[in-house]
Amino acid sequence: DRVRGKIRGNITLPPGIDGNPEALFEVTQLPSGDVLDVKILRSSGNAALDAAVERAIRKSSPLPKPAQAELFDRVLKIPYRPRDD
Repeated sequence: DRVRGKIRGNITLPPGIDGNPEALFEVTQLPSGDVLDVKILRSSGNAALDAAVERAIRKSSPLPKPAQAELFDRVLKIPYRPRDD
C-alpha cells in the first residue's frame, strides 16, 4: 500500500481516459528501494496512460521498504488502475 501510494502521488494522468483500464508493471528494485528496471507486462490499452504510470514508478525511486526486511521482494508486480480507491 505504501508503494502504491507513493506512485499515485507522482502520477500525472493524461486526459481522456475512458473507463478504468488496468495495466500491470514489473519493477526490479535494489534492497535500498532504488528502481533498476520497469517493464510493462500488460498494457492498459492506452499508451499515454502506460507511459505516465511508468514515469511515476521511476520518479518514485526509491520505493518504500517493507517494515520487516524479510518481506523485501526484488521483483514487484504492480497493477495500476486510474480510479482505484
